[in-house]
Amino acid sequence: YSTYGPQAVVFLSAILPLTILPITYYLWEPHNMEIKSVRAQCDEIWKSVCSRAVWQPMGFVYIYNVLQVGNAAWREFLRSVLGFTANQLNTLLIVAYVLLYLGVLAYKYYFITWSWRTIYISTTLLNGFLSALQVLLITGITFGLSPFIFALGDDVFADFISGIQFLPTTIMMVHLCPTGSEGASYAMFTTVHNAAGTLSGAISTLLLGIWDVSKQALVSGDYSGIMKLTILTTCIQTCGVFFCGLLPANKDELITLNNNTNGDNRYSTSKVGGVIFLSVTFLSIAYAIFVGVRNIIAPGWSGES
Repeated sequence: YSTYGPQAVVFLSAILPLTILPITYYLWEPHNMEIKSVRAQCDEIWKSVCSRAVWQPMGFVYIYNVLQVGNAAWREFLRSVLGFTANQLNTLLIVAYVLLYLGVLAYKYYFITWSWRTIYISTTLLNGFLSALQVLLITGITFGLSPFIFALGDDVFADFISGIQFLPTTIMMVHLCPTGSEGASYAMFTTVHNAAGTLSGAISTLLLGIWDVSKQALVSGDYSGIMKLTILTTCIQTCGVFFCGLLPANKDELITLNNNTNGDNRYSTSKVGGVIFLSVTFLSIAYAIFVGVRNIIAPGWSGES
């Protein structure tokens, strides 16, 4: 960006995705499949979300992702206080994406036999430890390493952990999809996952108004606000371990839960649970949109600088 400008970045962003188009020709897909009507698929989804086998594990996914509240002022600290350049910040992003992919591979080849609960508990605690290392970076304790190298350890490796958590969630959502409405059901489950992440981002924005974490405060040497915000977000993220009991231990336990709740009177477990599940999902989307629009048209409306 700093060398070639935004035009080159926009051009590459537009061209590179097109390179995968030829590969789509080799994707296998069934043909002449019977497709249910929209109403039938919506009815199937409604019956699914009323099942405890769906709203319990997806409730965990939602709560856990909402609690992954990031420190929205951290990038400003890296840029204004530590003097990270645009290239260094982009390098952090690139390394984060690479480690995200490596995290997925690590689960596939090394952790796939682990319990899902064990995966989430261990990775959440590890993520809490890495987030706490940001406090050391704020205080200038880097054990002789440069701030950039230290930031690679305490910031970027969080994406490696996210990669490890990705496949268990995906496997679970795939097995929750009812036959005949797999596409619509999986889209809704991923919407729940993404809505929680979007709401988490909106909450992180609101937290900026609690303490003074403005650029002016950081440049003047007042790090008390960024310190408190880092500790708060670390504690919130780590709270996800308290909800791991909602998560099935593995695929077999998920299937057992599904069989127990289906039985002869299929999907009749709880209409209230289904209503709460859908209401929370759509309200989260609406709130995230509201916060995003307000941030555009009225910057600083929530009290942040």
